[in-house]
Amino acid sequence: MRNYIRHPTSIPIHVSAGTHNNAQVMVNNLSAGGLSFVTDIAVKVGSVVDLMISCVTPDYQGEGVIVWRRSQEPKGFEVGVRFANDDEYFRVRMVEQVCQIEEYRQQLADVGRNLTTEEAALEWINRFAADFDSADA
Repeated sequence: MRNYIRHPTSIPIHVSAGTHNNAQVMVNNLSAGGLSFVTDIAVKVGSVVDLMISCVTPDYQGEGVIVWRRSQEPKGFEVGVRFANDDEYFRVRMVEQVCQIEEYRQQLADVGRNLTTEEAALEWINRFAADFDSADA
């Protein structure tokens, strides 16, 4: 039985474990306890990792611990990371929301509708925030 409800997501994140294990990956899911992603690097369970999300300014930086690793075919590993502290989940969720607002602003710009970040945020919140928040329920 899971301790936390998982929230599917696809935000890019940079993970580094020491000086040799650095990877840009996509987060598969996020929960109050941590996150998971797929990588081709065989990180060790118990390793402390630095997490960086660069779709926001300034970059989000946090820390976690690898708590499980499963082989994925054809190659690679699915990895589970537990947040180093309880506040990380809420900070990552906020970063995820900012990333989605920026992606929304860019989609509108692609069709000729240029909004400021603030205008895009207000519109995104009015249109999508209720669904975003309900993903935790």
